[in-house]
Amino acid sequence: MPGLTFLQILSLAVVFLAYLVYKFIISPYLYLRKLGLGVPFPLDFLGNTTDLGPTKRHYNQLKRLEKYGRIHGTLFFHFPAIWVGEPEVLQTILIKEFSNFTNRFAFTNTLKPFDKSLFDLQGADWKRVRTIVLPTFSTAKLKLTFAIINDAGDHLCERMMTAEQEGRPIELRDCCGKFAMEVILGAIFGIEYESEEQERKVTEAAAGIFATESGFLQFLAIISPTLFRILEPMVGGKLIYSIDYLMAVTKKVIEHRRKNLRAGVSCRGDILQLMIEAGDHDKLDNDEIIAQAFVFLVAGYETTANTLTFLSHILAVNSDVQQKVYEEISSKYHEDIGIESLQDLPYLDMVIAETMRLYPAAYAVDRLARDEITIKGFRIPKGMMIGIPIYSLHHDPMLWPDPEKFIPERFTPEEKAKRHPCSYLAFGNGPRNCIGMRFALLELKLAIVKIISRLELIMVKQTERRMETKTSTALLPAKPVYVGIRRRH
Repeated sequence: MPGLTFLQILSLAVVFLAYLVYKFIISPYLYLRKLGLGVPFPLDFLGNTTDLGPTKRHYNQLKRLEKYGRIHGTLFFHFPAIWVGEPEVLQTILIKEFSNFTNRFAFTNTLKPFDKSLFDLQGADWKRVRTIVLPTFSTAKLKLTFAIINDAGDHLCERMMTAEQEGRPIELRDCCGKFAMEVILGAIFGIEYESEEQERKVTEAAAGIFATESGFLQFLAIISPTLFRILEPMVGGKLIYSIDYLMAVTKKVIEHRRKNLRAGVSCRGDILQLMIEAGDHDKLDNDEIIAQAFVFLVAGYETTANTLTFLSHILAVNSDVQQKVYEEISSKYHEDIGIESLQDLPYLDMVIAETMRLYPAAYAVDRLARDEITIKGFRIPKGMMIGIPIYSLHHDPMLWPDPEKFIPERFTPEEKAKRHPCSYLAFGNGPRNCIGMRFALLELKLAIVKIISRLELIMVKQTERRMETKTSTALLPAKPVYVGIRRRH
């Protein structure tokens, strides 16, 4: 800038910085305060997203619940957001006025192929794809995938028994992760391996999707997926390679299946095949099928691996609960396990539900207010991001007395009838709830039945009674989780 002194340039820079601070921090903060909300003041341009650090977002929810109550505001970067942890208001948002809160909040364009997934689709596109895909997760259709899940459960038990034979504890997150990955790649992606080399490459590529990126790359993936796709491979990241490799493999599988379908050749029953055959006149195209497969991979792998880890750890440190689960299983099963019989395990159902209350895999979700609306005297402006703090909702002492205690009996029919239906959102609620809920519960129940009927999970010196957790894309253990294995005789 010719003719300007250093002091003048510095003054202009200060003015410009002050403008940015006002526009992206102070102005949205004041906007939320004018709505009558308690709001923590953001300390930087990330808003309140990392107030306690990027891995402690669930603890942030609890602190805000204590300080500001069930309804309060924060800044998601510079976007104002209203967090709603009040069950009555949540029922209106998720169910009664769903048409006004159909969509998730779109911060930016999503990385392909996830842009065509149920998680990101909006309006009529979301409704069309959801309507087509939903029947593939019916109990009748899930029977087609049962053999795949059953085999993965056997392999899980074999890994545990190998550890028992070698006299070593097992690291649950690794063991449960292998089970979840085998199920997802077999039952969702429909991959039948041609060789051990192909199996290794596919598994490594799938695992690469969950490799930890640097904080800068995570930020870049949010604000500019296009730039992320260019830069991530240049700094040694694995995500783009993994996505591209799996997309190519899945596309070949789909094309092969469509060819067989036209020729009248039967294909293996799995979710991929059901999506190919789903619909009537309005079928899914290849890109839409690949997008759903990828979102089921991301959502299904992480949540199943973590929840099965939490569940197995809880059974190890609560031997009395594990014994009751074992007795229930033993009273039901004397032969092979069937999908219908898995539905008749009420105590195990309570144990799983309480585990997912303590450790909700999706610790938060969001919605977008299409139009302004007032709910119970509380105004929500048009275009507002609505955050749903599932972790703090599940740990609210007014809803759950002694919220940190593991008490399966909270989920007896009598206790459930006393509670508001939106006080427990492990799988969400309303028309946009988790589409894979039945599939996830089938995986969890089958895995636990196979483990507990054959093996006893026990505490060892490496087992910590109280598990420390952290947040990433989901809630997960903060460090390795070890338990011992003892074969039942």
